[in-house]
Amino acid sequence: MVNDAYIENNKMKRQAWLVVPLALIIIAVIVLFGRPGDSALSQPRVLERSAQGMLIELPFVGTGQEVSWHPQWTPASGATRQQVLQLLSQYSADYIQLRTRLEVRPGPGSATLEQLSQRIGDALVRYDLGRMITGDDRPLDNLPADLVLPENGLLLICAEEDSELALRLLAALTPYLSGRVSVRYDTKITAQSMRLYLFGTPYFNDQGQATLDAVNIKNSAVKQESGRVDD
Repeated sequence: MVNDAYIENNKMKRQAWLVVPLALIIIAVIVLFGRPGDSALSQPRVLERSAQGMLIELPFVGTGQEVSWHPQWTPASGATRQQVLQLLSQYSADYIQLRTRLEVRPGPGSATLEQLSQRIGDALVRYDLGRMITGDDRPLDNLPADLVLPENGLLLICAEEDSELALRLLAALTPYLSGRVSVRYDTKITAQSMRLYLFGTPYFNDQGQATLDAVNIKNSAVKQESGRVDD
């Protein structure tokens, strides 16, 4: 009986040790490929990688074959908002021990950028994943000294070791944001802390998704009274 108990105890110890590498494998798979429910939404595409950062592209979301863009503020559809909240909820549950914090910082001089940043910040606050930083909080402070700010676009600052977390978090925000994102690594930023900067003129599609990429709205389904045509 004593021998049987000893054998059973050793067996349970071996099984317990197997759980640790299995859990690490599961976490790695989630980070790289997302949860099974994420597959309905296209994942960010890495266009370039370097020692300084990445250039990634967030997918466009639309109801038809062609995506129509216009510069007028567009509220997010109910389905879009629910999708963002569901994806952020999954992210929060997957990385509950990491306490990711994303600060959203609109560039100066644009009320529409502030509205878009507030939309993103409100969703992050719901799961304690970050917030919008207002203009009064000096949004352009704490940038790397050698960084050239873009006139238009999305810029994410994070630690290099958090690059995969950044991809997952941006994927969760994709129903709100699309287009190219420049990711810059910063050795001085706190682990699991990230800053997302928005610059330029945002354009919106019919679902309320925004892009800060240059778009040719001559080929979009924009009413002529908008009065803006970019070459």
